[in-house]
Amino acid sequence: MSTVLIIGGFNQKGYEVMGKKKGNMDILFHNGIIKRQSTSVFEKLVKKADCVVLIQSACSHNTMWEVKKLSKKYSVPVAYPRNRGLSEVINSAVELLNNKVSFFAS
Repeated sequence: MSTVLIIGGFNQKGYEVMGKKKGNMDILFHNGIIKRQSTSVFEKLVKKADCVVLIQSACSHNTMWEVKKLSKKYSVPVAYPRNRGLSEVINSAVELLNNKVSFFAS
């Protein structure tokens, strides 16, 4: 079973159900909103993940930059779909896991 971290959006349950159906994935989720929270929560999540799907249209710039940095630090591949639809998000994870395609921050 692969562990996928999804950052952004509000449909955690939908991502979990679709992840189980499409690829027997264990889904970690964060809505991408940090406000006054520390960004240290992302380090724990990225370290547990086999890949990260960061939904560009559903998280803050600060979240995006922090997750990019951590993904590169821990060599965790990351995809950046613009759409927060269930299929697009889960298909991004499947592509990363099956094809071992890596999209790291430069």
